[in-house]
Amino acid sequence: MTRRVFLLSRQEGRTYKEIADELGITLSRVNFEIRRALELLREALKDYLPATLIFWMFTNRF
Repeated sequence: MTRRVFLLSRQEGRTYKEIADELGITLSRVNFEIRRALELLREALKDYLPATLIFWMFTNRF
């Protein structure tokens, strides 16, 4: 459910209302699933942030 809601929101650009209507869930459930997806992504990617910032700094000279 979390993945489906997140993809509908971010990849397909649907509004929370459109997602809720399509999946037959409440707006608060859509909001919950989006928050959950973002938390999971943050946790999964947290170890990559320092390397990404260093790479960006060296490739995009201020």
